[in-house]
Amino acid sequence: MTVKWSIGELHGSYFFEPDSLIFVNRAVETFELVEHRHDFVELTYVFEGSGVHYINGEAIAVSRGDVFFLPVGVSHVFRPSTPKKDRQLIVYNCVLDLKYMASLPDVFPESADILSLFSSSSAVWLQTRDTGEFLPLFMELHREYAGKPPGYRSLLTALVVRIFIGLYRKANTAAGADGAWSPVHQTIAHMEAHYRSNELSLEKLAELSKLSGRQFSRLFQKQTGMSYLAYLHHLRIDAACRLLKASSDTVSSIASSVGYTDMKFFHRLFKRTTGLTPGQYRTGSAAEGAGSP
Repeated sequence: MTVKWSIGELHGSYFFEPDSLIFVNRAVETFELVEHRHDFVELTYVFEGSGVHYINGEAIAVSRGDVFFLPVGVSHVFRPSTPKKDRQLIVYNCVLDLKYMASLPDVFPESADILSLFSSSSAVWLQTRDTGEFLPLFMELHREYAGKPPGYRSLLTALVVRIFIGLYRKANTAAGADGAWSPVHQTIAHMEAHYRSNELSLEKLAELSKLSGRQFSRLFQKQTGMSYLAYLHHLRIDAACRLLKASSDTVSSIASSVGYTDMKFFHRLFKRTTGLTPGQYRTGSAAEGAGSP
C-alpha cells in the first residue's frame, strides 16, 4: 500500500515586507514543517549538518555545500538526519517574489537570457555542489538583509544575480578557450541532475550532445577518465551512500530511488565500489575495510 501525505502551501505574503520582494534567513530544519509548495522562487544553501531533501517525491541526501534552486510549484521539505540538537541541519534560504524575478533581466540586460531561464514558468528545480563560490554569497546575502546598511537593496540584487549566473555555469559547465559550451560538459551536468532516470542510454546521451556515439564515448572518456556507464554508476552509488547514512529507508527503496531495480546487481556493484555491503556501510562497519567511494 502506498502511503500519501498532504502537501501544504506557503505564500510569499507570509515572508515579504510591504516594500520588499526578497526575504533571506538562516534556519534550523526540523521534523515539524510539512512538505509544501510555494508561489515564490527559492534559493537554498545547506550550511551545516546532513539530512534528506524531499523534492517532488524524490529523496535526496544532503550535506554542507548542497545548493538548490526551487521554482514555483515544486513540493519539497528538508528533514535532518537526527533530532539531536548538537547535529542540526541548518540552511540559508533566499525567497524571491515572481515580480522581483521578472525585473532582473531588465536590471541586468546582458544576462537576460540566463536570468529568464530561472523565472520561466517551465523552470525545473536544480541541485549542485558548492566548490567555494556560493557560500560567501549566501553569507553576505544574509548579513545585508539582516543589517540593512545603506545601499543594501542594490547589493542584494547583485548577489542574487551572481548566484543565478553561478548556478547556470555549474549546470552547463564553462567550456574551453574558444568560449563555446562543451556538449560533453552539458551532458555530464544532465547526468548529475538526472542520474535516477532510466533514459540515460549511450544513444540518448550522444543525441543530447549532438554527437555520434563513437565521438561521444571518446570525448566523455577524455573528459572524465571513465566510460559514461562507469560515471553513471559512480553517481548512483555515491547517492546511495549518502541516503544510507542520512535516512532510515530500506536498502531496496534506496536502490530504486537512485535508479536500480535489480537488487542482486545493486548489492554486487555497491560492494565492488565501496568494499562493504549496504547494511555494513549504513552501520559503519569496517570489517571489510572500505569507506565511501
